[in-house]
Amino acid sequence: MSPEEQKILETNGAANRPSVLVADDDPAIRLVLRHRLESAGYRVAEAADSQGALEGLLSNRHDVALIDIMMPGAGGLEVLTEARTQGVRTLIVIITAASTMDNAVEAMKREAHDYLTKPFENLDLVVAAVANAVEIAAQAADLTRLKDEVNRQLVGGEIIGASAAMQEVYKLIGRVVNNDATVLLRGESGTGKELVARAIHFKSPRWRGPFVAVNCSAIPHGLLESELFGHERGAFTGATERRAGKFEQAVGGTVFLDEIGDLPIELQPKLLRVLQEREFSRVGGFETLRMQARIIAATNQDLETAVAAKKFREDLYFRLRVIPIDLPPLRERREDITNLTDYFVGKAVREMGAKSRYISPEARTKLGSYEWPGNVRELENTVLRAALLAPATTIRADDIELGRGGSRAATPLPGAGATLAELITQRIADLIEADGGEPHDLYQKLVAELEKPLIELALERAAGNQVHAARILGLNRNTLRKKLTEHRIVPHRAPPT
Repeated sequence: MSPEEQKILETNGAANRPSVLVADDDPAIRLVLRHRLESAGYRVAEAADSQGALEGLLSNRHDVALIDIMMPGAGGLEVLTEARTQGVRTLIVIITAASTMDNAVEAMKREAHDYLTKPFENLDLVVAAVANAVEIAAQAADLTRLKDEVNRQLVGGEIIGASAAMQEVYKLIGRVVNNDATVLLRGESGTGKELVARAIHFKSPRWRGPFVAVNCSAIPHGLLESELFGHERGAFTGATERRAGKFEQAVGGTVFLDEIGDLPIELQPKLLRVLQEREFSRVGGFETLRMQARIIAATNQDLETAVAAKKFREDLYFRLRVIPIDLPPLRERREDITNLTDYFVGKAVREMGAKSRYISPEARTKLGSYEWPGNVRELENTVLRAALLAPATTIRADDIELGRGGSRAATPLPGAGATLAELITQRIADLIEADGGEPHDLYQKLVAELEKPLIELALERAAGNQVHAARILGLNRNTLRKKLTEHRIVPHRAPPT
């Protein structure tokens, strides 16, 4: 018995000990939980079906309830809903052997306090969950009120994974769907950040509104401000008519700002104002518009490091990470690879007409031992390619082509003495990896990164003289003017000496 458990026994009389209701149709489960919880100092009552569980909850005699989803009668989730409808505030922990994302999200939406999966590998974790719930109940903490919404199918894909790490992600999704707090999704490229953003949107009351995604790294910096905020006619060269930005287009819905770490530093104050004041103006306009969408941001960068390097505003960072959700890389949840593989094989058969429906044990071993630097996106591409190209109905190990990324982490980055070509080559490799090994708009992305600092350097060398800068760059002066407008560069002439 732990010191904490001993303290419960010593400081509480039999009548004053916290009470736990255990509802499960398996008598062995009830017996095991009873013995462990009673040894930890709790009083325990049991129920074998949904009706008994509901009656126990309506008695209001229990501090915490452990309720199985699958029980004779309506089932644990319906018991949970009915109890909340009847005003029962007992903290309820859902337990189930069916550890799917929908079960976890639905349980949290219906105001479950926590969610545990069977079989219980460590009963101490169950006791810890009960202790946490008892403490919260004793302090009368006001838990987040999650309303019972219609469970809608995800749009754009399904999140697959029964690992402990993904269960935590599902819990957080369930806790945030019915509020509008800003969410920051953090994780490596390919871990499913947009899928999680879509899950939050389509399982929330905003599901009827638009889901508007913006990749901050894929849009040239000079166009990103207009893309987000919109612009008025005549705001800049080429602005021939008023255009609504993403924030306007997403009224009543959600704006997903992917790769937020690449947001230009000059635009960060404007986004901060949107988050603080819930208002913005179009480029070149004076009208103040109300922000009527939820913001979810995502990044594969370490924003705290970027803040320390003065590349990202600290106040914006804290405004974005009201609720952070960290997505684990695939190498840290290898137990999910089998289910993901089966899902992608089925997808290849359903959507692409692949004839390979099975995967050999050797092929599974090969997939399970790979590091997956591109995470789930790389696994999906690998499995789809194998399913489409394999000559037989079963995918063999030889049919699986793994990328060179598995050993990328061991490849040293260019040092301080690297040539420009080496640095550019490394940056191209980083961009390709960020796209999961499947390049997208590679030329545009690289040009957008190089062009602005190149022009700024030429202007600095030319002391702000555009004619001289155009000559340094080998550009026509009119072309340089267009570039200055596109990148929002304001040349400053050096004062006369």
